[in-house]
Amino acid sequence: MLLRQLSLYLTCLVLLASPLIAQNSDEASPIATQVAESEVAIEAILAVPDSERTFENTVGAIDALVARFFADARPITFMKDVAPDAEDRAVGRAGSLAMEEWSIDLGRHEGLYQAVRAFADTKQELAPVQQRLLDITLRDFRREGMALSSEKRAALTEIDKELSELSLDFATNIAEDRTELLMTKAELHGLDDDFLATLERVGELHVIDMKGPTISPIFESCDVSDTRLKVSLAYSRRAPDNVDLLEKILLLRSEKASILGYPSIAHYVTETRMSKSPETVMAFYEDLRPKLRRKAEIDLQELSEAKRTALGDPTAVFEPQDFTFYKTWLMREKYAVDSKVLRDYFSLDKVTEGLFSITQSIYGVQYEEITDEAEARVGLAAWHPDVKLFEVTDVASSEVLGHFFIDLHPRDGKFSHAAQFPLRLRREFADGTVMTPLVSLVCNFTEPTESKPALLSHREVTTYFHEFGHCLHSIFTESPYANFSGTQVARDFVEAPSQMFENWVWDKEVLGTFAEHYETGAPLPGEVIDGMLAAKYLASGLSAEGQVFLGMMDMAFHMDADGIVDTTKVRQEVYEQTRLFPVTPGLYSQASFGHLMGYHAGYYGYLWSLVFASDMASVFESEGMLSPEAGMRYRKTVLARGGTMDELDVLREYLGREPKPDAFLVHLGLGKE
Repeated sequence: MLLRQLSLYLTCLVLLASPLIAQNSDEASPIATQVAESEVAIEAILAVPDSERTFENTVGAIDALVARFFADARPITFMKDVAPDAEDRAVGRAGSLAMEEWSIDLGRHEGLYQAVRAFADTKQELAPVQQRLLDITLRDFRREGMALSSEKRAALTEIDKELSELSLDFATNIAEDRTELLMTKAELHGLDDDFLATLERVGELHVIDMKGPTISPIFESCDVSDTRLKVSLAYSRRAPDNVDLLEKILLLRSEKASILGYPSIAHYVTETRMSKSPETVMAFYEDLRPKLRRKAEIDLQELSEAKRTALGDPTAVFEPQDFTFYKTWLMREKYAVDSKVLRDYFSLDKVTEGLFSITQSIYGVQYEEITDEAEARVGLAAWHPDVKLFEVTDVASSEVLGHFFIDLHPRDGKFSHAAQFPLRLRREFADGTVMTPLVSLVCNFTEPTESKPALLSHREVTTYFHEFGHCLHSIFTESPYANFSGTQVARDFVEAPSQMFENWVWDKEVLGTFAEHYETGAPLPGEVIDGMLAAKYLASGLSAEGQVFLGMMDMAFHMDADGIVDTTKVRQEVYEQTRLFPVTPGLYSQASFGHLMGYHAGYYGYLWSLVFASDMASVFESEGMLSPEAGMRYRKTVLARGGTMDELDVLREYLGREPKPDAFLVHLGLGKE
């Protein structure tokens, strides 16, 4: 596996990093030209006599050919996630399979493996980043089975071929799921007319799809308990065919781990992470869970009392589908923060303007929208009228650092969550040219209506800042090699820079720079911000336990030795262990848990990396959230490094000390313990 997994938010799709199936020689392949060009580059590497091997003509050359292949092929395969036209998405899926075919061939290429071994045997003195790339290349060849017999490698290839197809089917089933409910206006009581106007209609009935902009307002504002229950159940029963697919995938992953000599696929995956083993992950959860449980019990008591008070019924029982509704009720009644009113201060245009202004100032860069010649500039034209392209330039040097697209509203067939998609990786070539990064921010924020602009919830604002944190991690990289470019870091660290940037939307000074009423231009009232900050830890224990449930379910699926897993049963068992609510029978939310493809045995990374994110944010909190000095130091010390150094060494250099969990516990509302 010569190019590590490219890190995205939420579902984090598998790209080049996981070699999958043997090369596709079919000339009808959407990426046939790119595959043919890569073969020429491979032949050139193989033609070098072993006595003349250098880092640049062997290890560096492999990294260079990966960078070029990815830059040429990825825009084609990316269309499977964003193209408005179903045929274009199908072409993207075909290209994605072909890309994975090429990737497996590269990762198990006997000639390239022997070439790298021959170079390593010369024991030439290398720069630290070169030695790191050599070590990781050899490690990844080992992890692809190159030390095994040809028969075992062939078996791995067959397994990976089937995994590739099943994993793509799993993701496609989620993206194209059409689970819908039909509801009367009475069933949607509590929702305003502007929201109802955005819904499709079948006669007098409103169509409720399972997209975020539809269901989030329902959970927040619909005061009909049965409606919230129906939507919650439907959401947890999406993509039913994926249950069988997942169980086939788990069995194949287990077979792969066994062939490679690992106790489980979780051991295989965590070997290259900061955690190093699933046992370390489980110990992390074991230490954290009692602390979370104490806070979760307080949260449940507070929310239960809120429901009894709101309904005037001392016997009312709090249910899981009540969580967002009564959290919103408490925000309004206890902290004087009305989520509906709050949206009026977060128009998408103003949030974007504020986000851009803040990051340009603290990081010393400038963004320019490219309104024409997009394809000439970056090799990819906007795929929808809503899509915008921006060029990022360093103010001090006038150097173009990279480009990013933003695609912010939902569409049928589009990737349904929020993520940053790398489309081109930074790479410095021997002739002095530099391939700059290209990424796309793909989100699904509320769309504008005839009477109002697109208005975001505070949670959506947080998501926007989070994903933009990923974007800047990719753009600001200074890695000379694609394998270490931007978010090419340990998967259980990759979320840290994006989680760290979420802290800006909880800062009073920062909010004062862009939160203003979409009609009057009045700033968000100070007392509202104070209420938001006071309520920051409202229900934080229950929320964090939800993350623990997902992470421990993921680990339970992948620590199983034989891979024979009844995923619905395991889901129920882990839910009982980790949540305060009783299990609802008949649910199979694992079927729509997209992280199980590409982020498998890795979902723990969200809480794990939050330890480091909180610690890094504490530096800004002491030096100033809008401080250009603090921003530039962070940009150069953390974001620019990418994967060129061990992640703990990067943290030690930035913090000036060992990382510590104090800020993490405060972030979870637990205080210092």
